[in-house]
Amino acid sequence: MTSFGPDRLQSILPAPRGREKSAVKSAFGLLVQWYRRPDQFDSFNRYLATKGLELAVRLLVIGSLTTVIIAMTMLRFSDAGVHSHVTSVVNAVIIAATGAVIVLFCLLLEITRRWSYFFVAYCEVGVFVGVFLNSDPFIGLIQCVLFVLIGGYIAYFHNARLQAFHMVFSIVVLALIGRKVAIYADPALATALCLIIATGIVVIPFACQFVLSLLGSDADSSDVDPLTGLLNRRGLQRAVVEMGATGRASSKSSYVVAIVDVDSFKTVNDSHGHEEGDLVLRQIADRLRWCGSENALFARFGGDEFVLVDTIDVGAAPAFEDSLRRHLRIDDRDPAVTTSVGVAITSAEWSSIISDEELTDLFRVADASMYRAKAAGGDQVVMWDGKQ
Repeated sequence: MTSFGPDRLQSILPAPRGREKSAVKSAFGLLVQWYRRPDQFDSFNRYLATKGLELAVRLLVIGSLTTVIIAMTMLRFSDAGVHSHVTSVVNAVIIAATGAVIVLFCLLLEITRRWSYFFVAYCEVGVFVGVFLNSDPFIGLIQCVLFVLIGGYIAYFHNARLQAFHMVFSIVVLALIGRKVAIYADPALATALCLIIATGIVVIPFACQFVLSLLGSDADSSDVDPLTGLLNRRGLQRAVVEMGATGRASSKSSYVVAIVDVDSFKTVNDSHGHEEGDLVLRQIADRLRWCGSENALFARFGGDEFVLVDTIDVGAAPAFEDSLRRHLRIDDRDPAVTTSVGVAITSAEWSSIISDEELTDLFRVADASMYRAKAAGGDQVVMWDGKQ
């Protein structure tokens, strides 16, 4: 849990105004950042899930594999394709194995990171073998285009180290089959095609992954929590300063700060796993949005702690408290997910334009109220309205 004690209030509110200076990074520094960025399989899949695109991406992969099966089958009937009993058998094995992979993509309820790595390894080996099956090496050279698709998949789902290995492996295969084309056919044509295909293998996946790396780094330092879509600590810090300066509240309104902590959240993670814990956090974030007005500020400070900053009409505190009690409890889970909520509301006599000191004091009191709710056993809302 985050503490809002007096010695830490300035890390939250208020933030001094002024333009931030961004460091100028060299091209080498950006490349190092790209190479060191961790595998984004989980984060990208969460993003797809939030957009409802998981099925669409899976169908896209299945469609690509189906196209490979059709192409490999057609090569069995081409004079330039498979040309012996051995290559025919290997071709049939690749077709059957690819069909099995399609079936797995259709049946698996969840695509895990380990399965994804297996899929990449299968594709690398499959293309490598398929390239050298044909009687005409020119056909194998054209098949190297499939390495571009593999690189694109890695760019979105995995890390730069795997991408670098893929590029080196692909270029080696391309060079081997290109040499065969140069010896048995046309050296100039072989060189030209190798350069074009190599450009696709390197530039397209690298550009996609490099840009994604920059976007990911920007998101890490942005004002938004990537898991819930709420403001993060930094974003709320900026927003409440703006709120205090503009004074959204009318003379008949009061400022309110609510701090929400999920009860026994560690138990959820330990018992059901972090993916289930992330789902709970997203549900709480969605329910918190129901508790505020259209001008409210909603934030997650990391972990299981959330913040709401809003203005409410004088006399609306009971309704606001009831909204928090109803919405911030998830009963359709076993066990139910409950929260401890601390609320601080300005008194009606306070100015419509709240000062930094007043906002800071509201955060301090709301935090203390949340701890009182937690100490009382949780699953409750503790209010302070400036009169206690």
